[in-house]
Amino acid sequence: MAARAAPYRRVRIDLAYDGSGFHGFAAQDGHRTVEGELAAALERLAGPVSITVAGRTDAGVHARAQTVHVDVPTDARLLGDVERARRALDRMLGPEITIWRVRVVPATFDARFSATERRYRYWLCDGPALDPLDRIAVWHVGPPALDVAAMNAGGRHLIGEHDFASFCRRRGDQHLVRRVDALRVRRRPRGLVELHVAGPAFCHQMVRSIAGCLLRVGRGARGADWVAEALAARDRQVVGQVAPPHGLVLEGVSYGGRRTSPG
Repeated sequence: MAARAAPYRRVRIDLAYDGSGFHGFAAQDGHRTVEGELAAALERLAGPVSITVAGRTDAGVHARAQTVHVDVPTDARLLGDVERARRALDRMLGPEITIWRVRVVPATFDARFSATERRYRYWLCDGPALDPLDRIAVWHVGPPALDVAAMNAGGRHLIGEHDFASFCRRRGDQHLVRRVDALRVRRRPRGLVELHVAGPAFCHQMVRSIAGCLLRVGRGARGADWVAEALAARDRQVVGQVAPPHGLVLEGVSYGGRRTSPG
């Protein structure tokens, strides 16, 4: 969104949310969304606003460090004391949304187009049982144990710039060439397996499709080199299962080399 001329100021808001009860980030008529809740709270402090977000997460997807910007009138209550405004927003939005920071930024800052990297984690559990505190953000796939080394070998085929048509849900005539800068799978305590993916931008359902693809490799249903074949096919049907949304977390966004972080 283009910067507004004075008398408006641009405000950056860093937030986190449990996506379980939301129909995604973007406002949708008839559905409860993160943007809808945030816009309603901001209207009380700054009047009606248009929200620009770093990453439009899907229904059920979580964010630990999301970023938005809004343009507000210079006489808005929000600008009087931004820390007080942060506390007020955090209180109004309730326990599902946390407001980490509120700050005035230059009009050249854009939460979406200024972003240089987006970082996601997808969590799986291959243990026989799942800690109840992990249920909202972990996909419980159960035993047998996943072959993490094979998953990493398969994931290496996805690093770099490729046409990710096999891994993305196409929207209109959207081109699906994307760049993955980092992809690694790690075993964590309590049967947890962590998939970390980073890059400048991702297309719709891309990370969830990668998680579903690498699950097949980790189970031994496919070899690591099959990932390269699936990528080259440019056919969404080849990859198969898309991992459910609740295991996916937007961990942060970088701007000019500076990373957002929770808290």
